[in-house]
Amino acid sequence: MVDFVRRAQAVVSEAAAIAGTRPRDLAEAMGRFFGSINIWFWGIVGLPTLLAGVYFFAIASDLYSSEVKFIVRGPNKVPTSAISAMLSASSAVSEDAYAVHEYVMSRDAVRRLEREVDLRGLLSRPEGDLITRFPGLWFWRKDFESLYWSYKRFVSVEADSLSGVTTLLIKGYRPEDAQRMARALLEFSEQLVNQLNERARQDSIGAFQREVDRIEQQIAKIQTELTAYRIRQKMLDPKSAAIGPLELLSQMIGQQTNARAQLAELVKNSPNSPQIPLMQTRIASLDKLIAEERGKITGDNNSVVTALTEYERLDVQKLLAEKTLVAVRASLEQAKLEAQRQQLYIETIAQPNLADYPLYPKRAVSFGTVVVSCLLAYGIAWLLIASVREHASA
Repeated sequence: MVDFVRRAQAVVSEAAAIAGTRPRDLAEAMGRFFGSINIWFWGIVGLPTLLAGVYFFAIASDLYSSEVKFIVRGPNKVPTSAISAMLSASSAVSEDAYAVHEYVMSRDAVRRLEREVDLRGLLSRPEGDLITRFPGLWFWRKDFESLYWSYKRFVSVEADSLSGVTTLLIKGYRPEDAQRMARALLEFSEQLVNQLNERARQDSIGAFQREVDRIEQQIAKIQTELTAYRIRQKMLDPKSAAIGPLELLSQMIGQQTNARAQLAELVKNSPNSPQIPLMQTRIASLDKLIAEERGKITGDNNSVVTALTEYERLDVQKLLAEKTLVAVRASLEQAKLEAQRQQLYIETIAQPNLADYPLYPKRAVSFGTVVVSCLLAYGIAWLLIASVREHASA
């Protein structure tokens, strides 16, 4: 690079010295200058610059852009650690916003665009140049993967870490093409956020809903057993039905007690009274009836106590299940309210615009970038070669 500059200065000085004399001498000086430039300069700088100039200023097609700005809003999440608090404070972009970004640049989005807005047709407009339009130089490849890589040249998404605003930039050969793609991607993003909301809602309330369903099935099973029990025992309310035998037993025990007291009084005051045998017979009859009634109440499997115990067991199970159901339903409603509060949504700041004139490609900027890059590459190569020669001569 230094050698090139020195030679250029020498030729310029020589040209300045003979300026105003003969044009032929000036042409000879310029010829010596270009002849002194080696083939590596032409290969690294000259040819790429020439090709870039021809492409950007003669071949490259105009591209119209449509821009969308939006924010993915949701609940404020409490940091779980000091590190997460620092990270969340340094960036206003949420994880859900990054999920939207990844989806926009994903193959799933390309498949939907291909189905719904004819993405292949939009990227292969006749106005497009051979290099940028689909399939471009790889004309024999028209598969989905080639379409996906072409799509990534026309769509970009960026996020402002301070404000959290997402900017979606779409390019197209026609202004309406860019706007159409932008509207479709904005709609896809809103649908993705709705899907994330529904998935989170199902995750949060699914366990409670399954528990409610289980308890309701348990209550229905207990109710079926209670109905079968009433049919089998032929009584609507076993508790009420058990009151009759208990009251009868209580009355007979009372009569037995009175009869024994009367018998004791007779034996004491009138040992020879003819009522004593009658009273003894009555007491014996009461003893037999009481024994039989007690057998009905507390005897075998068909007794009142056994039947009432089974009924009480089912009734208590039903009561506990109903109380549990009330508590779980309250938890379910609370989970629904929490899921509603945790919902995400996209707040659109700028709708997709319809461009009036093409903003891309940036011809001068792109051409200048190529020239500077080639000069830097040539300078680095020259320094490396000079260093190798110096070591070789040493």
